[in-house]
Amino acid sequence: MKRTILYLLFTFTVSFFYAKEYPSLMLTKSGVQRIRENLGKNPMFDATISEAKQKADLAISSPIIVPVPKDGGGGLTHEKHKDNYYAMYYSGIMYQITGEEKYASYVQKMLNEYMKLYPGLDYHPVKMSSTPGRLFWQTLNDFVWLVHTSIAYDCVYEYIPEKNRKELNEKLFRPMAFFLMDGNEPNNKTFNKMHNHATWACAAVGMIGYVIQDDELVDKALKGSDRTGKNGGYLKQLDELFSPDGYFTEGAYYQRYAIWPFMIFAQVIDNNQPEMKIFEYRNGIIKKAVNTLIQMTYNGTFFTLNDALPKGLNAQELVFAVNISYAADNSQKELLSIAKQYQSFLLPTDAGYAVARDISLNQAEPFNFKSLLLRDGKDGTKGGLAIYRSEAKNENSVFLMKATSHGLSHGHYDKLTVSYYDDGNPVLTDYGSSRFLNIVVKYNGGYTPLNDSFSMSTIAHNTVSVDGQNHYGGDIKISSKYSPEIYCYDISDPAVKVISAIETNAAPSVKMHRTNAILENIGGSRIILDIFKLTSETTHTYDLPFYYNGDMISLSTPYTKASDNMTTFGTDNGYKYLWKEARATTKDPYVCFTWLKGKKFYSVTTLTDNNSELYFVRSGANDPEYYLRNEPAFIVRQKNTGNHTFLSAIETHGKYDLVVEKTENAVSSVKNIRILEDNSDYTLVEIMVNNITATFKINYGKGCCTPKWTFNLINNK
Repeated sequence: MKRTILYLLFTFTVSFFYAKEYPSLMLTKSGVQRIRENLGKNPMFDATISEAKQKADLAISSPIIVPVPKDGGGGLTHEKHKDNYYAMYYSGIMYQITGEEKYASYVQKMLNEYMKLYPGLDYHPVKMSSTPGRLFWQTLNDFVWLVHTSIAYDCVYEYIPEKNRKELNEKLFRPMAFFLMDGNEPNNKTFNKMHNHATWACAAVGMIGYVIQDDELVDKALKGSDRTGKNGGYLKQLDELFSPDGYFTEGAYYQRYAIWPFMIFAQVIDNNQPEMKIFEYRNGIIKKAVNTLIQMTYNGTFFTLNDALPKGLNAQELVFAVNISYAADNSQKELLSIAKQYQSFLLPTDAGYAVARDISLNQAEPFNFKSLLLRDGKDGTKGGLAIYRSEAKNENSVFLMKATSHGLSHGHYDKLTVSYYDDGNPVLTDYGSSRFLNIVVKYNGGYTPLNDSFSMSTIAHNTVSVDGQNHYGGDIKISSKYSPEIYCYDISDPAVKVISAIETNAAPSVKMHRTNAILENIGGSRIILDIFKLTSETTHTYDLPFYYNGDMISLSTPYTKASDNMTTFGTDNGYKYLWKEARATTKDPYVCFTWLKGKKFYSVTTLTDNNSELYFVRSGANDPEYYLRNEPAFIVRQKNTGNHTFLSAIETHGKYDLVVEKTENAVSSVKNIRILEDNSDYTLVEIMVNNITATFKINYGKGCCTPKWTFNLINNK
């Protein structure tokens, strides 16, 4: 009922601009006064202000250059326009905090130069995007420019004479807002899309609308360009893009990027229309999203799901998110520890001051990183991301199963893939993306062509490829229709944690059911059981890779390594980008592959038979431009098979100390692994580690009272 009433408040367009105070976006009049009164009293916040002042002073001492756009990401004009919006942002803030007119004058002069440039601009000359901007090669960067510039304009609005303001509003800001929102059909679609680009677009249009007191722009930003709330807008994005657990459908890397405009615009809305209670909207979904994003990290770095590069909690987007979320709800003391431990600066705003003040009062509490299932989909029914964290104080491991929906345009064809982190390192890796961000000589800093053809491919992930094909045939329109089913997620027993998920549409006529059981201590080792059951009435070739990070140590069966001539692993669907480094066949009931990373050894012991082939591969084939990182994988291939269950045991063991030249337990402790029963009702497996034998059974839903899994230790003498 409360949410219905709240929504009704949003469905009417009202003119809310009366007796408006400036600033009102990231700073407020009362907040500025509080900051001024407390300068010199909080070293952490004083350092933030000092850094902001240094950046503003550097800007105002430099010539104002507003070049005609010509370069892609990382190019000179691209970077100059980025520098300019940061220069205005810091200068505007320093005008408010110091009251010195030199900062406001600089922003005014810069804006007037943009007012001269912008009306004569056509689409950006670099043709790499279906939605080219005018200042930048893609409208996304134009959105970001307007977000930061709106904050600067808000800070100096009352300094600029009214006549000049009217010119800026009519010649620069309204035309820019119109272009970004309705300038053409692609822009209109982007503005109303459920995507992080649209979040930036809505934030940009809405923020400049608040500054220039244009309630139509604000209304369109909140409810879409048709102002109904049904087809787009910030509020619909909050409804559609986050699951009830705060998981953003594109994955951690783009949740990091999207949280920036989501949080900035939430702060702006709260400052200008507090009656909307935006931070409580949808049961506080925006605050949940910040907490969830922090959970999706290992040692402060985000999980590399979907298109991703290595970024983490020290990114400026997270500074905005943590500062703003904490200021909105000071009960979130855990956020203070994130700011204190991982972030080297704070926002020079009301929110940053609140964080610095409460850290200085020793109110920070440890963030509770934990095992949890993050459901996907707006109603939580489109699969999810399972996160398992070790609980022992001397352990530092995380295991993931990704059983989410596709993830929009940044998603990958990787249903039921897994990753493993341990001892400070990724151990079983997810490739992430092929991109050299803002390195202009590497495909203009954008996603390389191999991002689509390799990074997104199924064979690039730790999951099964069927007949050398991508899941869903590599068709995003099909993939976006389906998502896995979470069959079981159980962390009630600290010694045995289980995730099981089903995918029935990724490969024609093949049902995929993957179960992972994390056995925290069996025979003195941590073992991750991996039971990947494939059911089909027709025969196929199944490939299951394990992309490992480290140095190959041993394989328990003879293999042949290419010494002077390598061939590719295949000809299409990502296979053509893998060098085939070594091959083995075996008649053994199982084989063990061991590698070393850092100070620990890791092994995959996997069942094999006469139809099994084993390969060592490495990315980088058919890549003349060096777009790919050279990363290795151990692949188990099962040929001419209909129903098949891959059974593997992933083990952490031993110690390697190069300083004292000592090696311990470099050989796997898994002495035997086998399937005892495998049918439509259940799969029962047995594993022996050192002198301890155990069985694990996954039931497939027969009978309402049947437990979904059981685990039993067998006393060996």
